[in-house]
Amino acid sequence: MKRILITGVDGFVGRNLVDAWMHRFDLIGIDLPADLFSAENGTLVKWHHSINQADLREDSAYYEFLLADVDIVIHCAARTRINASWTEYADYYNTNIVSSHSLFNAAQKHGVKKFIYFSSSSVYGNGIEGASKETDRLQPTNPYAVSKAAAEMALTAQTIKGNTELVIVRPFTMYGEHMNYGKYSLAIAKFLSMAEQNLPLIIDGTGKQRRDFVHVSDAIQALEIIMEHGKNGDIYNIGTGQTVSVQELADTVSRRQIRVPDRIGAVDITCADITRLQQLGYQPTIKVVDWLTARVKELIIKQ
Repeated sequence: MKRILITGVDGFVGRNLVDAWMHRFDLIGIDLPADLFSAENGTLVKWHHSINQADLREDSAYYEFLLADVDIVIHCAARTRINASWTEYADYYNTNIVSSHSLFNAAQKHGVKKFIYFSSSSVYGNGIEGASKETDRLQPTNPYAVSKAAAEMALTAQTIKGNTELVIVRPFTMYGEHMNYGKYSLAIAKFLSMAEQNLPLIIDGTGKQRRDFVHVSDAIQALEIIMEHGKNGDIYNIGTGQTVSVQELADTVSRRQIRVPDRIGAVDITCADITRLQQLGYQPTIKVVDWLTARVKELIIKQ
């Protein structure tokens, strides 16, 4: 049985990985003590391992013992969201770049076979027409995106010092169970939360922004393929290859809408070229509008 260490296990992706893998793999979870995001999301899904509370920004000696006999590290832990990164960029850089580098170095020392780094589609920025390919130039437009792109480079440079294989994944806009519905939630969660409270939806900017929305279960399908077939230096987009506008999502939930200025540094369109994953057998199955329509019906029934 593979032994897998998941960082950021109390976050959105981490919780879904636990749901999917708790009976299939030997899991170890690392996360901070309860903070803003975990407090808003409630308690972690029940599983047979405790969460090891460790701050990856500290000296790696505090958590290195957890890497003993680990086969794969899934590094999800990060500071996320654009707005806060403009004023708290130092912590974004420390958390997303320095901490990732330290963790990878520790994984190399302990003989971890594979290290999968969760980057972000935001590294592509606004400068690319059509679907983004893994080989496209990175043009981040905000400090958060800069921190993810720089971490990719830092880890790639570190690979020359050891035998741990590094695989980078660039997930596009993920949604699904365990989404954060609090202050820093993404559009889908915000719209559902506002509708449940019978409030008008708040749309950033024109609503014409288009995103490649990928359900977290499809993202996990992709990740399982990558664990099996990914090799050192590989980079994979995780998405659907299709886009939907924010306006279309809002209209699916409610016609009561308010517009506010768009976020500084937000991109207009994200779309994944998923050819690399498709060649390995990946096929996304869930369409965001269908999923959201079903959730809205559930809300109506509940009300």
